[in-house]
Amino acid sequence: MKWRWVQPVVGLVTVAIAYLWLVPRLADYSEVLPALDGASRGGLALLAIVGAANLLAPAAAQSAALPGLPLRRAVQSDWATTAVTNVVPGGSALAIGLTFAMYRSWRLPTSDTTRALLVTGVWDNAVKLAMPALGLAWLATEQPIDGVLVQGAIVGIVLLVVATVLLAVAVGDQRVAAAVGRGLDAVRERNWTERAGDVRRDTLVLLETRGWWLTLWTIAGHVNLYLLLLLSLRTVGVDAAALSAAGVLVAFAFGRLATAIPLTPGGLGVMEVSLTASLAVVGSADASVVFAAVLLFRFLTYLAPIPLGLISWLLWSGGPESGSSPTAAPDGLPSHS
Repeated sequence: MKWRWVQPVVGLVTVAIAYLWLVPRLADYSEVLPALDGASRGGLALLAIVGAANLLAPAAAQSAALPGLPLRRAVQSDWATTAVTNVVPGGSALAIGLTFAMYRSWRLPTSDTTRALLVTGVWDNAVKLAMPALGLAWLATEQPIDGVLVQGAIVGIVLLVVATVLLAVAVGDQRVAAAVGRGLDAVRERNWTERAGDVRRDTLVLLETRGWWLTLWTIAGHVNLYLLLLLSLRTVGVDAAALSAAGVLVAFAFGRLATAIPLTPGGLGVMEVSLTASLAVVGSADASVVFAAVLLFRFLTYLAPIPLGLISWLLWSGGPESGSSPTAAPDGLPSHS
């Protein structure tokens, strides 16, 4: 019983350390508000437009991975689960449970939901692991690269290759799927061998018919986040001479890796410190102005989705369309309940 309080306490302590000890070592709080007050009005307007696109890209990827899920419902689910992730300690697990509950109320098969979450998760992490290497390759055309950054990129590439090989073997080899199923059969008396084969076949069909759209929207989501950070920096006055677009990409890619372990809801505190520190390494901009840009970026990506998610959850919980009939899977993709 007492262990359920561990994560909230660890999260609270982490946020306190980040804002009360680490950030003051990087930036001067007294200079942050003037930097935000001096933000370009045109830049703020452009940020609002790009920020709105950021609210749609993840939902579009989920809709691509789950036949029968309309974009409007994907948006509703994504906003609600993002709010849970950003507010509740351990919210990632709760968000997955909420996703299943919402999709179930819309009569989407559980197996299809599971496959969609797994595939989008793999695609998302693949792009995230590839971005440090891409950023360093771009930055190397402008300046010498720090050895620590190179080592980090190598680790990311190795993990990406391993994950890609494992996915290719698991999905592409029928014998592996059958072996996994037999192993599960030995643990529980259910016909997992047949189900493993179904999952393999349906995943292959999904990737053949919708893989390009899934890849496109996944990459678009990450690029959109990068553009939000870049525009936030330019809006508060950090020019390319002090921090190039390539440097921002490197800092963005490495800064997000610090939140791989969810110590706090939505990476609160951890993300701000990691991004500010990473941007300081690759550029020469004033750290206080950089931190102001990071706060602007986090307002758009962390705070803004919370009220939208609350509204989405209230609309769903107040009257989910659970009575509707299941939607047939297009593109010849079968559904298994």
